[in-house]
Amino acid sequence: MNGFLQPMRYTAVDGDTWEGIAAHFRMTPEILRSFNEAESVAAGAIIDLRGVDVPQLGAGGSVTGQDGQGRLLYRASAGDTPAGIASRYGVPLYALRIANLDLLTGGEWIPPAGATVAIPNPPID
Repeated sequence: MNGFLQPMRYTAVDGDTWEGIAAHFRMTPEILRSFNEAESVAAGAIIDLRGVDVPQLGAGGSVTGQDGQGRLLYRASAGDTPAGIASRYGVPLYALRIANLDLLTGGEWIPPAGATVAIPNPPID
C-alpha cells in the first residue's frame, strides 16, 4: 500500500490464477504476468500489481532519486503519460498532477522527455 491506500502487491492464496487476480484488480492477465516472472501462481507468492521494475506503456522512464520531501524523482522518457506514470507507481492521477504543478501548462499534461517528475507518497515496502 501507499499513502493513498492503493494496493501495490497481492499475496496469492490457494486457488488463485493469473486470470482471477487480473480480473480482480482490473487489468489483463498478460500485463499482470509481464510484471511477474512466475509461470503459475502459488499460494503465498507476492504478486506485483504495478510493474515498477518493468517498462510500461506510458511510463518508460526511471527513478533518479528522492527529494527532500520523500517523493521519488522520476526522469520522463519520450512517450510517457501522466496516467502511465501514476499507474506504474500506484498513485492517483490527481496526486501526481498536484505534485507537479510547476510542469502543468494547461490542457493535457504530457511530461517532456528528460523532465523530472515528482512521484508523491511512494509505496511503503
